[in-house]
Amino acid sequence: MKLILLGTGGFLPTDSAQTACYFLPEVGVMLDAGSGSFHLPKYLQRPELDIFLSHAHGDHTSGLTYLFASYLKADWLRRGETLGADNIADFVHRANEALPRTRIHADENTLAFVKPIYAYLPYQWHPLQAQEPLPGGGMLTHFLMDGGTIGFRLDWPGHSLAYITDVVARPDSAYIEKIKGVDLLLHDCNGPDHLSDLTDHIGHSHLSAVLQIAASAQVKRLVLIHSSPIEPLDYSADFESARPLFPAAEIGYDGMELDF
Repeated sequence: MKLILLGTGGFLPTDSAQTACYFLPEVGVMLDAGSGSFHLPKYLQRPELDIFLSHAHGDHTSGLTYLFASYLKADWLRRGETLGADNIADFVHRANEALPRTRIHADENTLAFVKPIYAYLPYQWHPLQAQEPLPGGGMLTHFLMDGGTIGFRLDWPGHSLAYITDVVARPDSAYIEKIKGVDLLLHDCNGPDHLSDLTDHIGHSHLSAVLQIAASAQVKRLVLIHSSPIEPLDYSADFESARPLFPAAEIGYDGMELDF
C-alpha cells in the first residue's frame, strides 16, 4: 500500500514543506488536511474521500478550503481536455458533486470548532467511532494523547500505519502500546535534542525521544514529520548521530512516497 506525504511541515507553509497532510490514494483516506492538500489533484483515484482530523489547529485543517479546486483540477487532469468557456461549467458541476462525497471524521471537540468554519461547504461530518472501517478491508482506531490531539492506527491485512502528531514523546507515553509493531510510524519531530525544553513547552517532540518511542514500540519503519519552519529547530544535522537509537528512521519530506 502506498502513502503520499503531501505536507510534512508544522504551523507555517514554507517553500520546502506545506503543512500536515498524508494521503493513501488506493483507499481514498487522508490524515489531516493542512495546506499540503493542494498537492491532492494528481493523486486522487477514488470518487469518495475520507479525511481523519487529529485536531483543529489550522495547519491541520486549512486545506479543507481547497477541496473544491482539488476536485476540479483532478477531473481536468484525468480528462485531458482543453479548458474553455464551453466546458468550464461542466468541470465546476462535477467538482460541486464531489463535495458531498467528502466525509470528515473527527472527535467532538474538533468538529465543534471546525464544522462552523466550513459550514458553507456540503461536506459530511462524522464523529469518530471506536472502530472506523476502511476500504480494502482495513480498520482505523484512534486514541487520545497527552495535549488533547488524536492519534490514529490503520490496519489492513499485511499493512499497518500509525500517525502521531502534536505530542511530547516520553518514554512512558501511553500511546506506545497503541502503535506497537506497526509497519510504518509517522511521528511528530519538531526540533533537536538541545532544544528539548522548548519543544516540550510548545507540545512537540525532539529527535532522540521520537527514535526511542519507535524502538520501544517495535515498529518496522519510522518517518519523522511535522518539522518546524523556524531554522534554529532544524534537527537534520543531528540526525545521523542520533539514528543508531532506531536505524530504520528517515526524515519525511513533501512528495515522499512510501510503500508499507
